[in-house]
Amino acid sequence: MTDVITEVETVAMLTLKGVHGTSRAAAQEIVQQQRFQKTDKGRVGTGVYFWRENIYAKELANCWYEYRVRKGDFKANEGAVIYANICVKENEFWDLEEPSAKDDLGIFAIQQHDTDQLDDDVRNTGALYNIFIERLERNTNTKCKVFQIRLPSPPKCLSYPTTLLGNPLAYVVRDETSIHLDRIEEF
Repeated sequence: MTDVITEVETVAMLTLKGVHGTSRAAAQEIVQQQRFQKTDKGRVGTGVYFWRENIYAKELANCWYEYRVRKGDFKANEGAVIYANICVKENEFWDLEEPSAKDDLGIFAIQQHDTDQLDDDVRNTGALYNIFIERLERNTNTKCKVFQIRLPSPPKCLSYPTTLLGNPLAYVVRDETSIHLDRIEEF
């Protein structure tokens, strides 16, 4: 898009709404530092993970917190749900659910790994996504600050109708400066 008066190329901004489940302590630290900490061990690579805000997002965030309690990462009954606005230029948001993106990822995966091992090794899968995105960034000369993808709902999260809807949509924020806190709910 070009501004008619200045003839300067402009890029539309997107504001995505995301929901993140965590502990109260982590939520308080995020508020104090005004910054999220990216994970390096994510299922689809490095980033801060949010469920796309909709009628299921809060429950998905709660389920994520409960899953982390069962793993021993968080204490029980000390959860928080963070609502955020994720602001990103339209060209820095990639929808990895588009069929052509899925095809490209599939071809890339076949060229890189024995794909049978990917489902069993989250680190391997996350590393594959990181490499895929970094190569696309180089090839397109565009940074991917946020991408959208479907992720499995947290284990034992029975309230999300996966059979009917497929896996829920999530945003993976690779540039945490794109995240702007809206509100936090503790439970």
